[in-house]
Amino acid sequence: MDNEVYSFALKNTLSEIQNICPDIKNSFMFKEDGEIIAGDENTPERTIIKVMDSFDGILEKADTIGGVDSITLESSGGKVNVSCMNDLYLVTVTSKNADENYVKTVTHVLVPTILKLLEKITPAPLKWG
Repeated sequence: MDNEVYSFALKNTLSEIQNICPDIKNSFMFKEDGEIIAGDENTPERTIIKVMDSFDGILEKADTIGGVDSITLESSGGKVNVSCMNDLYLVTVTSKNADENYVKTVTHVLVPTILKLLEKITPAPLKWG
């Protein structure tokens, strides 16, 4: 199975998460080295790159204390959540009134399940295509 199939499966997973939880406005996944793995249809690549660049310093400094499990930034317009899943980071942008427990439950069940399924089908490096 090639990288395009991985990317397609993860992109569809992110879209389905948004269908299940419409409070998620944007979502994407990237590796710590800055490689984009998958992004939803609503988020342009240039936006993903800007967000990744913004978190780069935080993630780099966090290595000295053992890494990052999750980061949540809140503003008057909504929330940005960054969650580490193995060596991947999942970023979700939600509306300010989103049910955070529901969002975390959905994302922390579906994404790891799909990642495990993809790994079992055929282990290959993930790349956004």
